[in-house]
Amino acid sequence: MRKSPTDTNLEVVDYEVGAEGYRDVATYDHRYTGAPNEYRQIVMANAYRDLIGTLKGKRILDVGCGSGRGVVGFAPEAEFTVGCDASVDMLGVTSRKLTGETRWALANAYAQQLPFASNVFDVVITLNFLHLFSLKTQHDMIAEMKRVTKPGGTLVVEFDNALHGLGLVGLFKRFFRDERGTLPWEARYVLGADCRIVRVRSAVFPIVWRLFYHAPSIFVPLEKVSYVPLLNRILGHRIYYKVSKNGR
Repeated sequence: MRKSPTDTNLEVVDYEVGAEGYRDVATYDHRYTGAPNEYRQIVMANAYRDLIGTLKGKRILDVGCGSGRGVVGFAPEAEFTVGCDASVDMLGVTSRKLTGETRWALANAYAQQLPFASNVFDVVITLNFLHLFSLKTQHDMIAEMKRVTKPGGTLVVEFDNALHGLGLVGLFKRFFRDERGTLPWEARYVLGADCRIVRVRSAVFPIVWRLFYHAPSIFVPLEKVSYVPLLNRILGHRIYYKVSKNGR
């Protein structure tokens, strides 16, 4: 199930139980099971949690929260955690994972039409979500995320990195496969001019992560080399931008 948009021109992607392929909520989390995928999740979480910093005393919003990868990790620490998604089925999965937690809420909403007042969240994050949409829609979504972020608050945005694998792997996938990664100037357009990029991190070395997961104690720390300026834009498959609202 999904929420019906009030604006019929909104670009939407339907996730529900029984949908085709990766949009089937019933099987969606299967891609995250097993040691290789758990390794990838640890490496990615290290990158975006490093950008978020402490959540103690803060209100955080996870936009396009899906089955709860971010929300479930944030809820035990944050003052209050909110996840929003257009799929009621996805929200059902997330709510079951939050059993036992108390300081959280879920909202059935589109990222282009967030049902929150302006300037209310200390941190807003979006994970594994934007790549599903056109650049114009991504730009509109980020504008809404900035609207609900407090002045001086933090926005953390995850993109698929078109230059991962020293530019070779990512560009090959962009032009010859069905994976449309984001180029740096496209990310700058999506983020908009009314904010400042504070820091960039990337995560998950392409291809070799399928070997690295066998020795996580060695390679999880090693992957942090992709945090280094310049290298962060050409190494990791996923790239994370920490943005400060209003240029602060």
